[in-house]
Amino acid sequence: MGQPAAQDRVLTPAACMRRKRQALYDADFVQCKLQIPNSFAEHLKGLKARHKMRGLDHVVSAMIRKAIIAYSAAELVPPPPPEDHMNMKQIAVHIPREHHAFLEAIAHRNRGIPLGAALETVGAYVKDLTPAPVQLPLIE
Repeated sequence: MGQPAAQDRVLTPAACMRRKRQALYDADFVQCKLQIPNSFAEHLKGLKARHKMRGLDHVVSAMIRKAIIAYSAAELVPPPPPEDHMNMKQIAVHIPREHHAFLEAIAHRNRGIPLGAALETVGAYVKDLTPAPVQLPLIE
């Protein structure tokens, strides 16, 4: 009775994060490391607070999901760089693979801009994260 069972041990924070990442990868999510200006990072934090979302992953996914519904990758043109375009912040988000593919399509369409700039482009077009109204099917 000297050693406790392996299930009774407390997991370290690194082990918890490793397990969380593995669950995300198993669910077909991709980790993106994006360089974004500080002003856009503050905008994302504001959206997170306004819509009471749990993390930046949810904010970015909701923003891209709304852009996929409303626009094609060819329609999205990057805005001019903000005044603080030299003060960058790196964020790491886990997003679904199809959202990552949409960001890559925007980047490719606009001559290979970085994925952070592609996310800024999406942010320039998607101002609000409230879900779009859905047309209910007619009675058959």
